[in-house]
Amino acid sequence: MAIILVGLNQRTALVALRERLFKVLEPVEPSGCHKDAAPAFSLWWEPGFRELVFLSTCNRLEVYGVPIGGARDACRLIVERLAELGNVARDELEPHIYQKEDRDAVGHVLRVACGLDSQLLGETQILGQVSQALAAARSTGTSGPSLTYLFSRAAHAGKRARSETEISRGATSISHAAVVLIEKELGDLSARSVLVVGAGETAELATKALYEHGVVQVSCINRTLSGAQTLALRAGCQARPWAELTQALAGADAVIAATGAPHPVIYVDDVTPALEQRQSLPLVMVDIAVPRDIDLAVGALPGVVLHDIDRLEATLDRNLSRRWAAVPKVEEIIAKETQVVMDWLQGREAKEVVAELREHARSVAHAELGGALRKLEGLDKDAQEVVSRMANRIVGKLLHQPTKRLKSRASSEDFPVYCDAVVDLFGLKGEPLPQPVGVTEEGEGG
Repeated sequence: MAIILVGLNQRTALVALRERLFKVLEPVEPSGCHKDAAPAFSLWWEPGFRELVFLSTCNRLEVYGVPIGGARDACRLIVERLAELGNVARDELEPHIYQKEDRDAVGHVLRVACGLDSQLLGETQILGQVSQALAAARSTGTSGPSLTYLFSRAAHAGKRARSETEISRGATSISHAAVVLIEKELGDLSARSVLVVGAGETAELATKALYEHGVVQVSCINRTLSGAQTLALRAGCQARPWAELTQALAGADAVIAATGAPHPVIYVDDVTPALEQRQSLPLVMVDIAVPRDIDLAVGALPGVVLHDIDRLEATLDRNLSRRWAAVPKVEEIIAKETQVVMDWLQGREAKEVVAELREHARSVAHAELGGALRKLEGLDKDAQEVVSRMANRIVGKLLHQPTKRLKSRASSEDFPVYCDAVVDLFGLKGEPLPQPVGVTEEGEGG
């Protein structure tokens, strides 16, 4: 049973391409990048997959699947669907896509959860996003035991990495990095006024980071005033209605845009009148949303300094060297957890094949036994019972060694070949058995 991964991230694709693929999933709260992903799952749930999980954040879009058929065909189907839904030519998309299978796919999601694949090394927000991806898949019924176990172990590995190493020591979030970037542009922020656009988790993190950097005047604005007011109550900033956007821009020294909107929310027509009121004072705008909140044309306006999420590099973090020193220990955790997952997956597959093999043998024995007993009409019930038990014992004894050896091979590298040979020799279908609902982190029904 293969696990495949098809995806792209901030290392393989610029934000201009990533935002074109944003509509593949609906936006997911409370991560700050996305709202409820459930509606989009129906676009993907095809007979070719047993399980699917989507991990979609500001910096990545990854599709994890358990295909029924071959891994290569399944990966091709995902790439084609990404291109179709994102309205991107396949030839344009493929150079930015990475594809992984089995152990490589398992190791990748563990690295993601541990913060090793993030734009900012060791950032903590991704851990919650991994859990949210699993929750969304489970709520729509697209995740079965294999991906549930994988993502549960990934979350477990991420927690281990952060509690047992310094990988997140002083870790910088995207929101915090945006504030640092503003500080580099404007210097001391204690007398500055900053406007936060949005009201989700990312916006809240940005507000808290602004206060940590000494900003006193922080206001927030959102398309719904209730959202801004809720953020204001949590973070202590000033809530403003969307109708006051131009006035809010005019009075701000800097702007952090972090909504979950599927399109820009700030345009030239919003900013131009604000600039006229600023008397040539520069306006620093940092857009950390995907898709971008601020129309690109705004960056061409005189007096505007516009940065997007791709400008937020890990070099902004003063604690980066300490976290890089923790990477080898995190890699050890990932290697051990990867083996745990692979052992579980192969052990499960071994059990399924053994169960199918036994069921196949029993059905053959039952059919032959029925035919034999019909021919032996003179046998009394006791004699029929003896013959029946004998048939069952023969089946058990014949399958004892194959079953034992198949299970012992579950953790070996050649298990897939060995397993396929058993399926082929006995003419089995190799289909999974009915799957339990609610698989916990340790793989037991919960």
